[in-house]
Amino acid sequence: MLNLRRKHIDTKKDLREDPRIEFHLPATIIGIDAEAFIIDFSLGGFYIETDSHQSPKVGHKVNIALRLPTERNSITVKAEIVYQKDKGFGCKLSSPTPEVLGVLERCFDIFSGTLPVCVSSDPSCSGFDVV
Repeated sequence: MLNLRRKHIDTKKDLREDPRIEFHLPATIIGIDAEAFIIDFSLGGFYIETDSHQSPKVGHKVNIALRLPTERNSITVKAEIVYQKDKGFGCKLSSPTPEVLGVLERCFDIFSGTLPVCVSSDPSCSGFDVV
């Protein structure tokens, strides 16, 4: 039987307006000196993990610089922190420009059709199992 669910996204509890995909990408939160990684992404926002103790608090606005694999140049997006967890935070895009939305839509369209491929017989692995 195929397991098409992502390992860390519980779709029954997901109440977001926009669909999201698992997406691992380094990012820079401007003004915070720490490594940050986008873990999932939608056209409405991101979940970002960081190793910093100075993570922004709920309600704070941040600028996030990133270079999507579909683009030659980096972009900066404005976002508001909407929730926090131990290892990171969720943020919602704040008034994205049409150019930024276009870049995000192109990337989302390309990667939303992909599934991770597992190379083990571990039943907890998402996607197709290759044995």
